[in-house]
Amino acid sequence: MNNFYAILEKATWADIVNPLTTLVAAFAGSWAAFRFQTYERNTETDKRNIAAANRALFILLQQANGLRLFQVDFIIPFRDDPARSLNIRPTFSFEEMELKFDLRELEFLLGTTQTHQLLMDILLEERRFAECIRVINARSKFHFDIVQQKLNAAGISEGRPCTREDILAALGEFDFLHLQRLTDDVVRSTDRSVQTLIPVKDRLRAELIQRFPKAHFLDFELIPDLPPGNAGGAPQGRR
Repeated sequence: MNNFYAILEKATWADIVNPLTTLVAAFAGSWAAFRFQTYERNTETDKRNIAAANRALFILLQQANGLRLFQVDFIIPFRDDPARSLNIRPTFSFEEMELKFDLRELEFLLGTTQTHQLLMDILLEERRFAECIRVINARSKFHFDIVQQKLNAAGISEGRPCTREDILAALGEFDFLHLQRLTDDVVRSTDRSVQTLIPVKDRLRAELIQRFPKAHFLDFELIPDLPPGNAGGAPQGRR
């Protein structure tokens, strides 16, 4: 014990401060390295999440684009036509069209009740889109395989005047009513998806801008109703 006090009495201030300074410097260096690594990880995570968010917005764009074009080109010209079940043309354009969100990429949206609901609504739009495509394809197949074959067999061709009774006699009551139901389903499903996709897109962008205020996110608007003879086009894209 006496030796300890003797050593302590001989120690200078530098003998005490220098080791302490070295310890503090080592700790500060380690802490700075840890903070830098954390910053890099957070930056990379943000980059991945921003890229995933823009991919989700692009899928919403494709869904809205496809259905809006179909609505403008096929539905709107015949919306109030009493013979729209026959006059809305079948299409091949949606064959095997599949647009799905990657849930793992969008997990960063989870956290609050509001964002949980947003994610659920995004998935709901995916299901609505898939159902809409299924109904459009089902009607097109029925139109090609059944309706056109029966009309041709009855001598009813495009452009030739005919009555409702002529169509009913050619198709039979069952297929006539089935075509009407399929057409009504197509119009209802397309109108609903076109109406709900944009609000979901807007809510997603608002959440993303709040989380990543310096990032750029895809945005788009639907084309307006076009005059007859000028149908076609695409949503106006912007960043």
